[in-house]
Amino acid sequence: MKPIYLRNIPPPTETFNHTEFLELLCKWLKPESYLEMGVRWAENFNRLSKLSIKAIGVDINQCPVQVSDNVKFYLEDTDTFIKKCGKRNLKFDLVFIDADHSFEQSLKDFIGISEYVIDDGFIILHDTYPYNEELLQPHFSNDVYKTALYIKNNLSDNFEILTLPFNPGLTLIKKINKNKQMTWL
Repeated sequence: MKPIYLRNIPPPTETFNHTEFLELLCKWLKPESYLEMGVRWAENFNRLSKLSIKAIGVDINQCPVQVSDNVKFYLEDTDTFIKKCGKRNLKFDLVFIDADHSFEQSLKDFIGISEYVIDDGFIILHDTYPYNEELLQPHFSNDVYKTALYIKNNLSDNFEILTLPFNPGLTLIKKINKNKQMTWL
């Protein structure tokens, strides 16, 4: 019997609309502060920023971000942005990481930004379940899937993690306070 992802999803294009999923998640979570690292064409960011009280986009290239009172865009790399988070007094309840798809940089982005995510906040990684080896090329998903595996294997005391097995994959990561699982306790 073929694994589910091979039965249900034809290669090689993205068949799971992550923007629609994230939009649904935002409607449910109602984030006060949303961060997107790797805005690119801003389709995702422009839709999700409307569902957040405050939204911040970060990219090394100028992006077609729809500017409004609740939106800020930083034209800088993710390392620079993370270094300035403390000075900017930033905290996030939802972060979407879709910048550099390499294992090294996506892990660095995850670890760096997790300090600025509230307990029970979410960090979502894109491109963590590529359909085949062809998608492991740097201009596609690269090896960001290793970041999800690293978090699962090494950081599970502080994070709950779930990878959705739809090409190219989304990994939902919830920051937890290991001493207080239920926020109402």
